[in-house]
Amino acid sequence: MGSEVYPVCLPWEEESTMYLIKWIFTTVRREIEIALRPLGLTSPQSQTLYILAMSPGVTNTDLEKLLLIDKSSVTSLVNGIVKKNWAVRKSHPEDARMKQIYLTEEGLKIHKVAERTIEAIKSSVGQTLSARESETLRSLLKKILSDYHPADARA
Repeated sequence: MGSEVYPVCLPWEEESTMYLIKWIFTTVRREIEIALRPLGLTSPQSQTLYILAMSPGVTNTDLEKLLLIDKSSVTSLVNGIVKKNWAVRKSHPEDARMKQIYLTEEGLKIHKVAERTIEAIKSSVGQTLSARESETLRSLLKKILSDYHPADARA
């Protein structure tokens, strides 16, 4: 991951924990995107296929909440994976206006390949820390997340 090379950061980001978290996330995400590219898959598509594999029949509204993206982005994402024959839309049994989304066999196959690819990258990143260090880091990050309140909510 080349710890000696950092992008330019703004003065208020120097020595910032949040900056380091962002840089690690961005670096790993780029590596994942490069690894998924030969599969014809983007990172958001991979995340969507994962959700569909774990929760068949989710709706666009569910995906908005799970992926933390807006309605139009979900629509574009779902249209793309349907066009590639990785998923299908089916009418909801209780409300025909709603569509549930399911993986196709092809979608399940590509999901499994992507999952193995991503796991290999994540495990190589995870080798840097001991199991105890990883648990400590996760615990501290969870603490930051649970105690965080946006600045405008503090006023």
